[in-house]
Amino acid sequence: MSAIRPVTRILFCTRRHLHNLLSTNISTVMSEEHLASGDPLPPLKDGTIRLYSMRYCPYAQRSRLALLAKGIQYETVNCNLKYKPKWLFEKNPKGLVPVLEHNGKVVFESLIVNDYLDQAYLGKRRLNNQDIYLKAVDDMVMNVFNGRVVHPFFRMFAAAKKDKANETKMIKGLIFIDTELKKRGTQFYGGSQPGMLDYNMWPFLERLKNKEIITGETIFSDKVPLLDKYINDMMEDGPVKETYTLPEVQLKWTTGYVSGNLQYDGLEEAKPKL
Repeated sequence: MSAIRPVTRILFCTRRHLHNLLSTNISTVMSEEHLASGDPLPPLKDGTIRLYSMRYCPYAQRSRLALLAKGIQYETVNCNLKYKPKWLFEKNPKGLVPVLEHNGKVVFESLIVNDYLDQAYLGKRRLNNQDIYLKAVDDMVMNVFNGRVVHPFFRMFAAAKKDKANETKMIKGLIFIDTELKKRGTQFYGGSQPGMLDYNMWPFLERLKNKEIITGETIFSDKVPLLDKYINDMMEDGPVKETYTLPEVQLKWTTGYVSGNLQYDGLEEAKPKL
C-alpha cells in the first residue's frame, strides 16, 4: 500500500470530522486494552448491558453504532481475537465479536445483535423500518451488500497482490447500493437520518473510503458519486464520528492483519479533549 496522501487530499481528515466527537457518556470501556488468553473476565454488574468488542472489527462496529444511535447505556470489553480469552468462547462458541450480554441473556452475530437491540430496547428511536415489507427490502439490500461488497472486501485485503476480479465484483456491489439510494430519493437509506441499514453497511464503506484516501484512488467519485456524497453526509452523524478510525490507523491495522503481526493496542493517540 502506498504512503498516505498529503492532508489536503484527505477529505475526512478535517478538524471538524476528526475531533468534533459527541460527549454522550453512553459507553464505559471496561478494558481499554484488548483482553487476551489468561486475562480474567471483568465482573458484570446486574442490569448492565455489556458489549464484547474489538476496536478495529467492522462487525463489532455495527453494534457500537446501533447502541450509540439508540442512546443505550452500555459498557465495552475489548477482546484480543488472536489470543482469545477462554471466557469469550463461553459467550460465543465461535470466539468472535460482537457479543451482547444483559441480565444473563447473551446474543451474538452483528446483524442478530442489532435486530435484538432494536426490538428489546426502545432507546431514543427505532432504527429498523417498522413497515414489514420495507424492512424486508432493507434486509435484501443488506444481503446483496454482504455478498457483493463485504466478501470481496475481505478477499482483496487478504490477497498478496492486487485482486482485480474481486475489485470489479465489489465495484458492481457499490453501484448496486448507489442505485438503490437514488431510487429511494432520500439522504440516507433510513430516510432523513441514518437507520439500521445505514449503520450495518457503514463500517465497510468507512474502510473502503479510507483505503481510497490512503492510495489516492477515486473509485467513489468516479463510479458512485451519489454514494460518495452519502459517505460525507454519514461522517456528520454522531455515532459515526464516535466510532471512526483514522486512515493512517486503519493502514497500521491492515498492514498487521495482512502480515499476521496483529497489534491490537497502541495504534491510536489519545483523542483530544473538547
